[in-house]
Amino acid sequence: MEIRQLEYFEAVSRLNSFTKAAKEHHVAQPSITVSVRKLEEELGISLFERSNNRIKLTLQGQLFLERAQAILVEVKEAQQLVKDIRQNKKQHLRLGIPPFLGSWILPIIFTHYVKQHPDFELVVQDLGTHEIIDELFKDNIDLGLVVLDNSLNRLESVVVSEGELLLLLPKGHPFEAVSEVPFEWLAPEKLIMYKPSTFISTRILQEFAKYSITPNIIHSANQIATILNLVVCGAGISFVLDDSNPLIKDSSNLVTRPLKSPIAYRAGLVWKEDKYLMDSVRDFLRFFKS
Repeated sequence: MEIRQLEYFEAVSRLNSFTKAAKEHHVAQPSITVSVRKLEEELGISLFERSNNRIKLTLQGQLFLERAQAILVEVKEAQQLVKDIRQNKKQHLRLGIPPFLGSWILPIIFTHYVKQHPDFELVVQDLGTHEIIDELFKDNIDLGLVVLDNSLNRLESVVVSEGELLLLLPKGHPFEAVSEVPFEWLAPEKLIMYKPSTFISTRILQEFAKYSITPNIIHSANQIATILNLVVCGAGISFVLDDSNPLIKDSSNLVTRPLKSPIAYRAGLVWKEDKYLMDSVRDFLRFFKS
């Protein structure tokens, strides 16, 4: 059994196509087909059900895929470790951050960490929570910053912030006159929301469902700057996790108010359980733990 066979098998399983797997690996389709056939012969089982030009993993194939993926991850990490040692390459970190969290944590990272580590290279990707988890398990990023909950299986974490969701309002909004806003008051309000894969969007929609209210969402944005600008111009109201961001704190056109029934959150850095972490990643985690 060869690593290349496992790579071809994993690609076919993930893409549900021998043709797409061949394209991904830049080889002819027969190479993929022959490789998978030899793997099946060596294992003595059928990995795929083939019918009407469609393929589907068998039960044995599904079980074998789990082990194959684990082996490929181990091989990739071992290769990366040896490569890092051999090249003594510049320390780097691939970090996935949702836009609404990045707006407050990136200034902290660049001010208090990156400037003190001139050899450190930070690669940031703007991703939703579900996308971050997917990218972690594909080993396309090293760490992700997400809102922590009980659904984060096979991930380790460290808490970096906690608090409660706040309403984001334009200056002069009627809610500015109260210290706490009952959630049911939001029924007639126009809402500027984050994209569906984010924690804020998911959690707020759950709260609307709890109150049997149909939210009046007029726009869903990917970037915090877009949301802030729409709120400032009076297009609607929104939500934020933290009002310490200078774009909010120093603005004379924005105010925040807590909800009468708080919606709490904990944000943290997460990484794949049992993953080999390079020295640069471990050092970055120590910085946040301290």
